[in-house]
Amino acid sequence: MSAILDALLTELIDGDEVALAQLADRLAPLLAERLIQTTSVDGWLRGADQIAGYIGSPRSWVYALASDRRIPVRRDGSALVARRSELDSWLLCGGGKRP
Repeated sequence: MSAILDALLTELIDGDEVALAQLADRLAPLLAERLIQTTSVDGWLRGADQIAGYIGSPRSWVYALASDRRIPVRRDGSALVARRSELDSWLLCGGGKRP
């Protein structure tokens, strides 16, 4: 599929500027929607399973880190919740490295 797309884009870029402009006009709303989805992805993860899936670790590790207060999670009743952006920052700073 990527070979077809590469060939199409090469043909459009090297040739027909009108067709390229039409393609851009049709893609603009789709790309804008993707951008909105990407920026709003910072929502909450609910439950140890979702958090573990997001950071790529076992659920038991999430519980262990949470009990040691070494992961940026909160409790909503008995459930763990976490923001994706806070987990991303935590991972970039070393995540669950052993002390």
